[in-house]
Amino acid sequence: MQKDSKLSVGGAVPEKVDDVLVRLFWKEPELASHAKDFLTYVKTWARSETPYRVSQWETYCAKSGLTQSKYHNMLRRLRREDIIEKKYNPSVRDDELYLSGAFSNQLNRMAVLWDDFMGG
Repeated sequence: MQKDSKLSVGGAVPEKVDDVLVRLFWKEPELASHAKDFLTYVKTWARSETPYRVSQWETYCAKSGLTQSKYHNMLRRLRREDIIEKKYNPSVRDDELYLSGAFSNQLNRMAVLWDDFMGG
């Protein structure tokens, strides 16, 4: 599956996660702060005994003030970039969302490739 995302890596070095999210949501910058709140929410729930379930999206939208469309656009972008992942939990018969290490792995791999290129 081809990704059509564009994460800008040039310019000023990001100092906070918020800066990375602004680069990720360059088409809809207002979603960056919503994404940060959502990621914090998912992270908090993942540490509990009841992780965030995908079916809870309506409750989350009502609480956060996001429209269904903006929620799904944000979620799609976060999943496409491997920032969050969806896992099926058979005991509750629902998908759950978790933060993923794949995004950092990709960034680390890019840094290694560039360092190797520069040294070669």
